[in-house]
Amino acid sequence: MILLYLRHGQTDWNAQNRVQGRTDIPLNETGRAQARERAAELLSHRPPVEIIYASPLLRAKETAEIIRGALGVPLRFDDRLMEQCFGKLEGVHRTQLIGGCIAGHHAALGEAEFLRQGAESLHALYKRVGDCLDELGEKYVGQTVLVVAHGGVGRMVHWYFHGHDETDTALHGNAVLRRYDEKLAGERPVF
Repeated sequence: MILLYLRHGQTDWNAQNRVQGRTDIPLNETGRAQARERAAELLSHRPPVEIIYASPLLRAKETAEIIRGALGVPLRFDDRLMEQCFGKLEGVHRTQLIGGCIAGHHAALGEAEFLRQGAESLHALYKRVGDCLDELGEKYVGQTVLVVAHGGVGRMVHWYFHGHDETDTALHGNAVLRRYDEKLAGERPVF
């Protein structure tokens, strides 16, 4: 399987630098334009996209629907591709987080306190995203699959294909498209 990973287009909360998590925020006009731009690029992608899987959260769903409209391929939604839940941190401006990002905040607080605030653990996120990718890899051998989801999910996709790296805290930008070919030989990287 060739996996193309696309983070959703921009939302107002992205533009305001707020933590979204599971809060269901729609795309803004910039985000819709970004989705149309990626759709135009994907029309000429070789090998062509054969199916799209997306998070059911509105921002990813809208992005995927715009692309499906251009490509004319099937679209499926999978809850395992939803963004990490950040509990009480959702809606918070990133400058209020320790280190200015979720990963830094999580590291500073520690797992127990992060979970007490209603957040989902990285282990749980990695497991559900990895389970989804395992299933897609088995089902779509030799095919090209587009996954449209979120920044945290994108980080787990990267770890799935290239191994776990705690120092990789870079947030994938809105509507950034990444390509992943077959993962490294062997089992799923251990988290």
